[in-house]
Amino acid sequence: MLEARQVSLRYDGVIQAVDGVDFTVAPGGLVALLGPNGAGKSTLLKAVAGMLPFEQGEVAAGSISFDGRSLLGMHPASIARLGIALVQEGRQCFRGLSIAENLKAASLARPRGAATRLDMVFDYFPFLREMRQRPAGHLSGGQLQMLVIGMAMMGQPRLLLLDEPSLGLSPTMVQTVFDVVERMHHELSVTVVVAEQTVPRLLKMATDVYVLSRGRVVMHTPPAQADEETLQRVYLS
Repeated sequence: MLEARQVSLRYDGVIQAVDGVDFTVAPGGLVALLGPNGAGKSTLLKAVAGMLPFEQGEVAAGSISFDGRSLLGMHPASIARLGIALVQEGRQCFRGLSIAENLKAASLARPRGAATRLDMVFDYFPFLREMRQRPAGHLSGGQLQMLVIGMAMMGQPRLLLLDEPSLGLSPTMVQTVFDVVERMHHELSVTVVVAEQTVPRLLKMATDVYVLSRGRVVMHTPPAQADEETLQRVYLS
């Protein structure tokens, strides 16, 4: 479904963030993209979603394709219409709008069937229905994370990219978020890539694991071989 070959990414024309990375995602997979801070995980996801030019970044070399179609040079809106949704770190939404208004805004690119998808989002996140008139700016970190995932699902993506969804959340909330992601993956047949530093729950869910360090893939392995001790050795080296 997604194929990145020998991809090198840089900022401001000189700062190398990713160097010669090969990264593939099979249809129906749930891929863990792991690595320490600064490894290049977020940059790689932004490159897939077409967001790098807005941060003075660029694809300096290599290719990125989705279902055999090149994504290079494509506007993020066009990439989203192909079926790719990126939930960025920072839980970006309209903080002054209500939950319901944020979800409605997220459906504008794909309005047909929006009412059905809204019911689906409320089924996965019941609190969003209960608090739908509450301004997003009044939500906790965990509630915001659920809202932005719900907003991504309003676009009916085939590939969902999640950038460090556990960041700043309590262990209980992390468990809740990943429970919902796993349920979506199985029930909706959504292919998922989750970028994290290391989350044991993610390793139990994943079908494939990539580990980045200093902009390079240093490990590509089945989840069973990516225990925390092995990951720590890779990070420290």
